[in-house]
Amino acid sequence: MSCNSNECPFSGFWSENSQRRAADINCLVADAAQNVTFKTGEVLFVEGESSLSLYALTSGMVKICSHSADGREQIVGLSSPGTLLLGLQSLSDNRYAYTGIAATPVGACRIHHRALLDHIYDKPDLAMCLIVAMNAQLAHSRALMQVVGHKCAAAKIASFILLMTPKSEHGNCNFSMPFSRMDMASFLGLSEETVCRLMANMKRSGAVYAPRGRIEIRDWDQLLAIAEGSARLNKVAHTR
Repeated sequence: MSCNSNECPFSGFWSENSQRRAADINCLVADAAQNVTFKTGEVLFVEGESSLSLYALTSGMVKICSHSADGREQIVGLSSPGTLLLGLQSLSDNRYAYTGIAATPVGACRIHHRALLDHIYDKPDLAMCLIVAMNAQLAHSRALMQVVGHKCAAAKIASFILLMTPKSEHGNCNFSMPFSRMDMASFLGLSEETVCRLMANMKRSGAVYAPRGRIEIRDWDQLLAIAEGSARLNKVAHTR
């Protein structure tokens, strides 16, 4: 199977200087993988189910959710195309620790979990790929913890917007935002009212413009200052 995503963990292998080779090479897990798509809102896998498949996203975004004992959904993470391997917590886990739901139309490579682990013995390069994927997961988790860990509600929201900014963009830009104010509130541990109020304040200050489903960053430096806690919107910005 040929791979057209050079961000997939298995689209190539790491050379001696730790640089990924070009795309359009043979997939390292071709006989254990299948290209799949999901519509917005469709479930990739469910918390507690047997971990039969892992997913390397090629397009779109997935929200990672956990559910409380009373059935309430809590967004605990996000995933987009890159070196992350969605559904992988550790090499030994045999059940999903969370639920994956398509936040946008999603394209992915579905990889049979057990077959992947079996291939490690025959293809040592896969071990390095898995290490890279797990390191990427740790780095991503740290970035999310930094966003949620902000004491100031405005800093949390600004950091979330910056986290959602496409990697290719830096500075003033315009991009789609597949998460509602309610989703943002759930992820950040804030009330929906607080998110709406502070987003309105950011609009009035000229930092962002947020029509439905999109984010336009109009003042990158101001938004970054809010995220770092070195700029204040007003006293409402510090409401938890």
